[in-house]
Amino acid sequence: MKTKYFFLGIVSLVLFSCDGILGDRKIWDISPVVYIVQVVNSNGVDLLNPDNPNSIAASGIKVQYYGKEYECNKDQSTLITKAYMPQFYGVKVAKNPSVTNGAFILTFGELDGAKSYSNEEITIFWGDGSSDKVKFNRKFRWKINGDPDISEEWFLNGNKVAGPAIRVVK
Repeated sequence: MKTKYFFLGIVSLVLFSCDGILGDRKIWDISPVVYIVQVVNSNGVDLLNPDNPNSIAASGIKVQYYGKEYECNKDQSTLITKAYMPQFYGVKVAKNPSVTNGAFILTFGELDGAKSYSNEEITIFWGDGSSDKVKFNRKFRWKINGDPDISEEWFLNGNKVAGPAIRVVK
């Protein structure tokens, strides 16, 4: 009988200590990729804010992505899942929630953040005959320790820019 309890104790000890043996098991939610564009004039006035003079009408903005045109502020269907999955919203103009001055931004996406992309490009048509091209390269891989390794490069009209938030001066 003692042998039975001793054996059960050893088995329990092994089962409960597996986390220490197998290492730290992390679960990662990778943020999706979103094109973020702020449009200002030469004086720094927000041209996506409908209250400002000479603003760009959101209804006139279109984005071309892989040959398909997306109109701004169109309703997009959403799929709700338990896991955080990227939801493609198309093109939207809204106030930036992370900036206190309430600047308006144009967003396009969401694209899967757990992928690599090469020369992923959109063309933004502003409704006045002008356009801009925004492109990014993203390298995504898992390190040997289980952490993600992500590096990105963003370009506006062929010129490298800092970070994913692009500022267009019109």
